[in-house]
Amino acid sequence: MSTESLTEAPASVEVVYVGQEQPESWDAAVYLCGPTPTDPEEPSWRPSAVAALRAAWDGAGRLAVFLPEPTADGSYPPYADQIAWEEEAMRRSDVVLFWIPREMNRLPGLVSNIKWGVWYDSGRAVLGAPPEAERMAYLLHFAEAFGVPVERTLQEAAGAALRAVGRGSRRTGGERAVPLVVWRSERFQRWYATLRSAGCRLLDARLEWYKQAAAPDGEPAWLLTIIVAPVDGAVPSVHRLLSAQGQGMLM
Repeated sequence: MSTESLTEAPASVEVVYVGQEQPESWDAAVYLCGPTPTDPEEPSWRPSAVAALRAAWDGAGRLAVFLPEPTADGSYPPYADQIAWEEEAMRRSDVVLFWIPREMNRLPGLVSNIKWGVWYDSGRAVLGAPPEAERMAYLLHFAEAFGVPVERTLQEAAGAALRAVGRGSRRTGGERAVPLVVWRSERFQRWYATLRSAGCRLLDARLEWYKQAAAPDGEPAWLLTIIVAPVDGAVPSVHRLLSAQGQGMLM
């Protein structure tokens, strides 16, 4: 496992750089999404984001922070491997924190637009951009439409990400693939308690669809594809768990 521990327990932050393995467990996970400078003389914004998260994280457990950049003495993996690592890290993150200081002639962030299009309605996005960032109207429009937190400084964006995860909740192994927006759902926890009482294990999950609750005290709707290891050691099975219209059901 290749991670950098920035703070000691009980409140700890582990930075996971591109190509590195994920921690076996965490209480919250944040992915830092946005343009990466191509000029080696141009400093990345991500170390400042890590510093802001480290200073503000006070959850009683581990915060994993995914950076799609190599360590100072490392290098990027092959491009296809990099994309696969990024997609897997975003899939398992509780918050995808976008910071887009767009300058079209220096830091256009075109790939960030594509990623924003995937994640803006996931219930896990936070959007940050300085007031002078260029060509942000379209992104800001959909942030407002879907209730995505918007901040104008990097420190405030990091704070919004941590407010979204709260104190987190410890997840290990396959549980890490269930983001907090679903993990905290009463319907998921009832289903998972039944699964565990039967001696089965959750191997992996993928959130296929998510819709925020209509009322502040309501539960969101979601569809989760789940891989379960039976207690008898049989071949793992795939299930789809749907929570919508006030009920949950296994499909």
